[in-house]
Amino acid sequence: MKNIRFGAVCAAAALAVAGIAWSGGAQAAEYVIKLSHVVSPQTPKGKAADIFAQLVNERLQGKVRVEVFPSSQLYDDNKVMEAMRLSRSKTVGLMAAPSLSKFVKFSGQLQAFDLPFLFDSIGDVHKLVDHPVADKMTDPLKSKGLRALGFWDNGMKVFSIKGPKPLMDVPDDFNGMKFRIQSSDVHSEMIKALGGTPQKLPFKEVYTALGQGVVDGQENAWSNVYSKKFHEVQDYITVSNHSYLGYLLVVSEQFWSNLPAEIRTELEKAVKEATMANRRFAAEADSGDRLKVEQAGFAKVVDMPVEKRKAWRQVTMSVEDKFRDEIGADLLKEIHQVLDN
Repeated sequence: MKNIRFGAVCAAAALAVAGIAWSGGAQAAEYVIKLSHVVSPQTPKGKAADIFAQLVNERLQGKVRVEVFPSSQLYDDNKVMEAMRLSRSKTVGLMAAPSLSKFVKFSGQLQAFDLPFLFDSIGDVHKLVDHPVADKMTDPLKSKGLRALGFWDNGMKVFSIKGPKPLMDVPDDFNGMKFRIQSSDVHSEMIKALGGTPQKLPFKEVYTALGQGVVDGQENAWSNVYSKKFHEVQDYITVSNHSYLGYLLVVSEQFWSNLPAEIRTELEKAVKEATMANRRFAAEADSGDRLKVEQAGFAKVVDMPVEKRKAWRQVTMSVEDKFRDEIGADLLKEIHQVLDN
């Protein structure tokens, strides 16, 4: 109980400080939304957050004001979700878009998005998140104090490594290598299946960990590789497209349920528009940031041949079986049906 009370005090204090920091010169509004995220403003998520803020601030002027805090300025992903759950304010609401891996303790169903080779393309991802089955995966969040508003893309993930050759042959190329992963048991099992050693690290520590050799490699979407300069401290990048990196836009349930219905409707419209913009940004980054990485000349980019992709898929098939019960066998069956149609 002491830890819970202390956490609530810290969350309230952080909100108060943020409110003071942003109060100067900002137009007064009945409700304030503080949108916290951990990535650069130039990434697909960062741009979408700014689009959402712009739409809301223009359309709901005097009623709702959105303030965006990028690059972990306000919270990291884990702390922001706890702050949202503990927040009791009815006029100042926290919003964030943590990676889907961060929601495991609130909804085991969302682990499906971390499964290797579940999606062959971003088109498959959109087929799933735009289907009603996605609601089954996010509904458990409501009882945990979080309201899901939309899925945002980053992109399909690639592997990078500091070593003598690109990652191609499994498990040989992974043996003896340490890889940074998010706090995801699915990711951990995937790295083990490929032959490597997983190491969970916060996103903000990845560049330093790669540069100092704490880990040998990492997996990420192109926008993160380029914006955080991971390619500058790696030798090779394998275009594996082995799994999806996406985010879930969430807001404090208590704050959301207290909003007038007409304001919720306008916010939902803005989320939909920002989501479509996010998809465009992610598609542009997938090709544009790859090109920038190649032109920078630090790491050599290598496309994965079809036969190698088949080998990777084969050795990681056991991962889905290990998490079938946590995700739900019936839900997984539904997901595969959606993707196969």
